[in-house]
Amino acid sequence: MADLLECLLQIKGLNETPGRIAALLDQAPAAAWARRPAERVWAPIEVLAHLADLELVYGVRLRLMLTSERPTLPRFDQDALAARARHIAWAPALALERFRVRRHDSLEVLDGCSAEDLNRTGVHPTRGEMSVADMVALMLTHDTDHVAQIRERLGLEGAAPPAARG
Repeated sequence: MADLLECLLQIKGLNETPGRIAALLDQAPAAAWARRPAERVWAPIEVLAHLADLELVYGVRLRLMLTSERPTLPRFDQDALAARARHIAWAPALALERFRVRRHDSLEVLDGCSAEDLNRTGVHPTRGEMSVADMVALMLTHDTDHVAQIRERLGLEGAAPPAARG
């Protein structure tokens, strides 16, 4: 059974991520957001746009888990989506706003979940069976890793070590 308090703290962390990213917008020039650190390595804007687009996938997965019995959760190709959506051309403020709105929608679905709701499951394409609480933990870990990537790739002081893209 999911630890309700732990999951509520993680949900609070999910709520804080857009603000953490917003604080980075003014710390680096626009050109830095679009600069790739190496060939085939995402620029900070691509990482932020990835967060925005993945939030749509997370929202669908959460909705499926909370409204159907043990659904198969959809997979997607993050690199194909990044190329198709032209993430490199997104303005940082637009990417943040898309992420903020989509995250708000996800949090709205999680609002008021009971311990029973948090234990509902779905089958992730690579991780196997996951609960809603597991998905929340995955989302927060994903946020933390990518915010650190953005900081590092913008060259901001106190940046965490780089992690693999996506």
